[in-house]
Order: sequence, then C-alpha cells, then structure tokens
Amino acid sequence: MHCLTFDVEDWFQGFIYRNIPGWENYPSREKQNVERILKLLDEFKTQATFFVVGKYAETSPEVVRLIASRGHEIASHGYMHKPIPHLGQNGFKEDVHRSLSVLASITGSKIQGYRAASWSVTKKYSWALDILAEEGLEYDSSVFPTRLHAFGYPGAPRYPYLINLSSGKSILEFPAQVLSFGPLKLPAAGGFYLRALPLFASRWALKQSDRNKRIGMIYLHPFDLDDEAPILKTGPVYRIIRYYNLHKTELYLRALLEQFKFTSIRSILASNMVVGRDGAKE
Repeated sequence: MHCLTFDVEDWFQGFIYRNIPGWENYPSREKQNVERILKLLDEFKTQATFFVVGKYAETSPEVVRLIASRGHEIASHGYMHKPIPHLGQNGFKEDVHRSLSVLASITGSKIQGYRAASWSVTKKYSWALDILAEEGLEYDSSVFPTRLHAFGYPGAPRYPYLINLSSGKSILEFPAQVLSFGPLKLPAAGGFYLRALPLFASRWALKQSDRNKRIGMIYLHPFDLDDEAPILKTGPVYRIIRYYNLHKTELYLRALLEQFKFTSIRSILASNMVVGRDGAKE
C-alpha cells in the first residue's frame, strides 16, 4: 500500500513565487481540477491525502468540504505557500498555526499532517519539525531525499521513518518518492517528474518500494492535470517545468492506480503500516 497525495493551491502560486506577471488576469481553476481528481479517485475507490494551502482554503472552503465529504484526508500545506527559508522560525510557526486553525474550522476535525512548500524541510531547516510537533502534528511530508532538488535532503531515508526530536517529542516523516541507483537517488512519481519522465520510471520507483516492503508515494498538484491551463510568458526552464506533458498526467496516474494500491496517509497511520528508523511503528 502506497500514499497518494495532492497539494492543493492556486494554479498561479508558482508564478507568484517567481514574480512572473499575467496570472492576475485569470480566475482560479482549482475547483474544476479537484473535481476531476475526485471523480478519478471514486472510479478507483481510492482514498488520498490533500495538502491544502490555508489561504486557498479561506477563499474556497467549499472545495475543502467537498474533498472531505468524499472521505479523503485534509492536511496542511502551510498558510501562505512560502518555502521555510522565506519565513524564518517565527514566521514559520505563525504560518503553520494559522493554516491548522483555518483547516480545522472548515473540516471540524484535527489536522494530522503537514507538507512544506517546495519540500523545504532540509538538514539546515530541520528545526521546523520541532515546531510541527509542538503544534500537535503527527506527521510531516516535506523531505525530498535527493540532492537533485532545489531543497533536497541527501542522506535522508527514502521511506517513511520516525524522527525523535530534541524536545523529547517525535514525528513521522513521509518523504517524496525517489528512484534509487545505489547512492544516486532520482526524483520520481511526483509532479513534474511523474509527467516528464517515461512512465516506467515511476513504476520502477514504486516497485522498488514494493520489493523492500516499504511505503511509496505519488504526489501531484491539481494543475498537473490541467492541460487547458493559461499559458503565461516565462523563461524556458520554468515553462518546461510548468507545462510539459500536462496532457499525459491523467493517463500516467490511471496506469499507476491500476497497477499499485494507494490510500491516504491517515489510513496508513491508522493501520500501523509505517516502518522506519528509531523505533517507528511496525
């Protein structure tokens, strides 16, 4: 059983982060993209975890309620969708707390998990995990265990594991999926990497998890399936990252849903399937 996760944010968040103008001329597209995902998950009778940006949840609470009403998990993707280095410790704590308050007020349930913008929990910013534990969160999913990522954390375990913190608390980490070639760890089965690489790369990565009897992960954004998204003028690199192979994402996701079993992180925690370092649950 593997984790299926989606990061729910406005489609223009990446353009804001990179100071690319033009997005303000277009409306939100997330509701239709989320509805497309929910229809697909209903078809496969599969649960997923949706990491929702708090600011988006405030403006579109009906989308959050729709996701929750279909039995899926709502988790936090921060409030402002800013990477940890852009927030600092105090700003990060305020951002996390605000997002949890917003999401809990909409769903009526305690939020169990968190994912930082841009997977920005690294060795340098591991203090963020202490803050998450102080906020009562049970797990984090913000580590990309490879050096081939802007906020990569090379050397981190590539499967879910328990982290014992200096405060005496602990938190479970669900890292992003990678494809392992010995010491080389390649991003796979998520976002740009899922749609840009050949499908066999994501299949291979998840098969590695299966062979090791460990939990793998898919992560996507609703806009990864939006092949009719507005085309904004960007530099060539971000243009590729943002738009390449959008028309193939659903085809690839369908193929993976047919071959592997997925569920939400919440369901995995409830079934005690987590395996990892430092006394993690068996």
